[in-house]
Amino acid sequence: MATPTITIRPGRLEDASAEAALNRDVDWCWDEAQIIAEYHDDAYEPSSVLIADVDGRVVGKLELFIGAKAVHGRFGLIRRFVVHRDVRGQGIGRALLDAATESAREQGCSFIELSVDVMNPSAHAFYQRDGFHEDRIEVMMRKSLDGKSHASFYAAQKDEWR
Repeated sequence: MATPTITIRPGRLEDASAEAALNRDVDWCWDEAQIIAEYHDDAYEPSSVLIADVDGRVVGKLELFIGAKAVHGRFGLIRRFVVHRDVRGQGIGRALLDAATESAREQGCSFIELSVDVMNPSAHAFYQRDGFHEDRIEVMMRKSLDGKSHASFYAAQKDEWR
């Protein structure tokens, strides 16, 4: 298989439907193009989104927010990092993560943090290979309000991961 030519670039308004599809594919919020478009229009910082593009097709994204903590100073927070399932394992996630790391470094950050689903061991391994380590473990809890099951993407597939 040929190595794809990956372009990492800032997110744009016209990426909204592709971003929504990536989010929807892994059962995340902000999975409607209209909501993402409103982000681009209003509170959304287009500079916070990095897009992975292969031959004009959006195949991955992550959101990099810059925050500050009194003890540690500026830090980067990675959210909604996803690569389309058809192109995983081809270096796209690595290119996105490298770009986010460099951007955070350029903005004076002392570290980057992110969260990863405990039921996603391949993501754990990916981040550990890059030098991330567990800092704390949180538990996401859900309470049904309509009497129906609302399992997350990974919780619904937990038997496949074991």
